[in-house]
Amino acid sequence: MKIIIATAVGKNDKGKYYDIFPSRWSATADFHTNTYYPFDLAYLSSMLKNETNHQIKMIDGNYQGFTVDVYAENLVEEQPDLIIMEADSLTYADNMKVINNVKSRIPCKALLCGSHPTAFPQQTLLEGADYVAIGEFQTGIVNLIKSDFSPDTAGIYPNRRAELFDVEKLPFPEDNDISRRDYCRLYACEYRQIEMFPTRGCPVNCNYCVVRNVYHGQGNIRCRPVSSVIEEMNYLLEKYPDIEGFFFNEESHTANKKYVHELCDALIESGLNKRVKLDAMCNFAAFDDSLLIHMKEAGYYKIRVGIETFDESAAHEIFSGSWKKNIKKMMEVLTTCRDIGMKVYVTMSVGTIGSTPEKDLSTLETVKRMYQDNLFQEFQVSINTPLPGTPFYDEARENGWLVSENFSDMDGNNGSIIDLPEYPKYKIDEIFRKFQDFRYEVINKNRDNGVNYSMYDREWVRKVLEMTQLSKNY
Repeated sequence: MKIIIATAVGKNDKGKYYDIFPSRWSATADFHTNTYYPFDLAYLSSMLKNETNHQIKMIDGNYQGFTVDVYAENLVEEQPDLIIMEADSLTYADNMKVINNVKSRIPCKALLCGSHPTAFPQQTLLEGADYVAIGEFQTGIVNLIKSDFSPDTAGIYPNRRAELFDVEKLPFPEDNDISRRDYCRLYACEYRQIEMFPTRGCPVNCNYCVVRNVYHGQGNIRCRPVSSVIEEMNYLLEKYPDIEGFFFNEESHTANKKYVHELCDALIESGLNKRVKLDAMCNFAAFDDSLLIHMKEAGYYKIRVGIETFDESAAHEIFSGSWKKNIKKMMEVLTTCRDIGMKVYVTMSVGTIGSTPEKDLSTLETVKRMYQDNLFQEFQVSINTPLPGTPFYDEARENGWLVSENFSDMDGNNGSIIDLPEYPKYKIDEIFRKFQDFRYEVINKNRDNGVNYSMYDREWVRKVLEMTQLSKNY
């Protein structure tokens, strides 16, 4: 067979670009300034190439900025027997338009995977898919194809989920049909950094989290062999000599402290700590002073931590367990980072369950004070969005909080889709804009101070660079 592995559509019919990260949440933007490496599909591509004799090709229509019609034309030209496409709720409708356009013109099958098909597998089949892979989809899809499409394959609806795959057996992800060098334009990366994934999963259960609740269906943390991570870094440095570092863009890079210490030892022993700049998505609760100091020595220049709110009562509503509720611990971590010269990027949410306008405004004032005290250098804010398959979505539906059932409105960067009892949509949107106003102040101060984000590559997104400042519409 000829099998095409396809990412989500790049541009919607309103002219907005999809900024996709299906296992977290996606958004739309006016300019195509940022594209994440489609790592889940990229791992699938390598696994199918290694484990089957079929003709496998991966196409990233999101990176190319393809509209529905352009994407369909490209896929028809490929004449595939099977299209595999990952979809989240925001991109689902446009992805299905592509699939049905292609299937109406050539004889091919379609397999849908990702968060939205997992949450609504029967609907996805009724609307045009021939197969739906649920949860962490790589193992199920590989086994389906290797078994000549056995109807009993675990991980393929209506069967049970497949077992989570063994990260120690992972090949390096796709780097031929698409080039990992093309995905260096990432927000808050200050160097030409390629995304890497030393770990898989997260032990924390946040009520809005797609990867924990939909992809994995359980708390977990799986760590690749340190030797494999070092080998992959050396491979990429040799293939792309102009890259300057790596972004460990996992869910919780530091969840296993022993593992991170071992990785730091290997980075230092190999001399990579002198060659590359590193930053990582982390959980602040996992840190202690010794780990932060070790990471700094090993070449990490920045950590990214999910804080979401400084209100402890709201934190108790959205986080189970104690990992992300300890505000005192978080302040200690940020203070240590300041003292040792480790940069910090924090992520915040507005409109969470348990929050109110007063609580979010109080959090904003805390954010401003912390920025003045140099406890972080950058921050991101999103509207907390109840995505299908998560406890947040179930609770929002049960309580009648949803103001839109249109999945294409599930955009955490452009408006709330809920009315909370003490926090209506219009107020969530209003306070989100206040957070955004401050975020733009921080971005512009950083740029005035010479911070050069890789996202603003002149050759790749000239239109953005021609703006003297980031506008509020950006």
